[in-house]
Amino acid sequence: MLALLALLSLSFGFGRHPDSQSTSRITVTEQGAGLELSVQALSLIECLEVDRDGDKRLSAAELEAGRDQIRGYFDARYQIEPTGPRNPWTLELVDGGTLGYQLVQGMTSFIVSPDCDELRIRCRLFLEQNPLHRDVATVVWRGEEPAVFLFGEGVEDWEFRSASARRGGVFAGYLQLGIEHILGGWDHLAFVLALLVGARSVRSLVAVVTAFTVSHSITLACAALEVFHVPGRLVELAIALSIAYIGAELLLVRRPGARWIEAFVFGLVHGLGFASFLGESLVLEPLKVTALFGFNLGVELGQLAVVLGVGALVLFLPGDRSYRDRPREWLVPRWVRGPVALAVLIAGLAWFLERAGWLPWGSA
Repeated sequence: MLALLALLSLSFGFGRHPDSQSTSRITVTEQGAGLELSVQALSLIECLEVDRDGDKRLSAAELEAGRDQIRGYFDARYQIEPTGPRNPWTLELVDGGTLGYQLVQGMTSFIVSPDCDELRIRCRLFLEQNPLHRDVATVVWRGEEPAVFLFGEGVEDWEFRSASARRGGVFAGYLQLGIEHILGGWDHLAFVLALLVGARSVRSLVAVVTAFTVSHSITLACAALEVFHVPGRLVELAIALSIAYIGAELLLVRRPGARWIEAFVFGLVHGLGFASFLGESLVLEPLKVTALFGFNLGVELGQLAVVLGVGALVLFLPGDRSYRDRPREWLVPRWVRGPVALAVLIAGLAWFLERAGWLPWGSA
């Protein structure tokens, strides 16, 4: 039993204070760079022989006596590359106040090359004695929004890249995500198809698609940037109803007319659906505007590819496009409009029933 307890103590760090944690902050400016560490004095005492009187606290004299040892430990256990040589650490004792423990704050400075846009950071503070130690690291890079990272739970390395270096990759990634989402989003494709089938001419189709694009871009941006919030379930139900409505209208209203107003109104709802899809992926993304622009552009490119592809096909289909005595009043032949409108209506109603939880496989 004693052997088992000893093994557990070694494995899980029993005997070490369980809330061992630290914070680190790297600040890079055009003038230079600096690193600030704030660690618990008890964590240092557990790893280094700096507590001369054994009272589990550090005095100013003990800090001074162990200064070189602490500096060497910080240098070895918190590494940043590529940088120039570090200046000597300045160390200071700080009262933890209501936290109930002492803090040791260390500060050092170094050089980062002007053309550098990324850092490799390795933090292994106190892990040899307390494998549960955590360090909350922050990098403030040349005026950009702070980036935060958590060291611990086996994570010792952080490949930090500045926003300027990440911007192209973020844009490309969200651009691809937008294209994939629209091409795989059958409900949005059904709505776009219905708009195409209900168009009177190429000019009318351009107006309708433009209105839909502008409106869903507005609500996508507002919802993704948390200007307002609409429950996702309500949005999905409204999208299904908009699809059913446009399908029913194509079936029941025989006279061609301008539908850009409907496209604009329903586009506001579909934009909320796009924002709901993005969900939590934007929460931790500092380049929200870049990501949002890339995703929206991807949606538009995917949508444009569908409209151009299907539109080019239907223009050459034979059939009656007349309305009364006007021979080419519809863009799509009559024999195509009816079946497509019926299919869109049925699909919209089915999606609504499924999302409302009124079908066996639906979820309420």
